[in-house]
Amino acid sequence: MAAGHAFKANFEQLAFPDDDALFEAWCDGRTGYPLVDAAMRQINRTGWMHNRLRMVVASFLVKDLLVDWRRGERYFADHLIDYDLSANNGGWQWAASTGCDAQPWFRIFNPVTQSERFDAEGKFIRKYVPELAACNNKEIHAPWLMPEMRQTMLGIRIGRDYPQPVVDHATQRALALALYKQQASRE
Repeated sequence: MAAGHAFKANFEQLAFPDDDALFEAWCDGRTGYPLVDAAMRQINRTGWMHNRLRMVVASFLVKDLLVDWRRGERYFADHLIDYDLSANNGGWQWAASTGCDAQPWFRIFNPVTQSERFDAEGKFIRKYVPELAACNNKEIHAPWLMPEMRQTMLGIRIGRDYPQPVVDHATQRALALALYKQQASRE
């Protein structure tokens, strides 16, 4: 299979809604999910991103935002200083569950859980999303859950100073599972 095509042919034609506004929010680091936003701001600023973050943001683009994996693959190709065709294509197809060694399509990274697990103290988030620097180590992973009074106390208004989440993870997870299940049943 050539680059730009799914290794698993049955997933070549996944009917992603492919919303341009969601894709742009992802590209700009304005999704409202701090770890995703920090990672995207890092690649935009430095041209590099840790492999764990590459997996998290790829899973988020494809399975939370329901944007075709090929758009993310192209974005990384244009922005990574360590770009490698086979690693990039393989990584995106792994995350999108379309490749030869893909993660099962029903596995979907939770961006908050990933954040809590791999940036527990929020150091990486604070570096690339400084508008959340005043949050404590729990709040920084899901700042939209902070009560309004706490936001006021910290001088952070979610929806003004930092975006509300562009999607609800639980809702999008269900939509992604339905999309993949429908395509998988066509095998």
